[in-house]
Amino acid sequence: MSISVDDVEKYLREALAKPTGIIIVTPDYVYALYETKSNAWRQIQFVFADNEGYIDEVDTKRALLYLMEEVSKSLIRYEKGQWKTIISEAELEELLDKIKK
Repeated sequence: MSISVDDVEKYLREALAKPTGIIIVTPDYVYALYETKSNAWRQIQFVFADNEGYIDEVDTKRALLYLMEEVSKSLIRYEKGQWKTIISEAELEELLDKIKK
């Protein structure tokens, strides 16, 4: 489901705050995944070229499968150093500035 840039920001902030959250940034998109409650996960994507955000609510099994697919199929297309995980507020703020442009 498509979401606004404001919602992308909200959910990325939630992902960073969650102990289960992961945020991955590539030159083409942002991918985030985090647990919202037992057996419920939120997957967020933002595609820079489209300036479009997407959200999906999934169970734990599907969340694990999506994360495995991201790592094994999507990230391998990029050279070393072209993608990174966001682990600090400062990095998130820099990313959000890029998304809002």
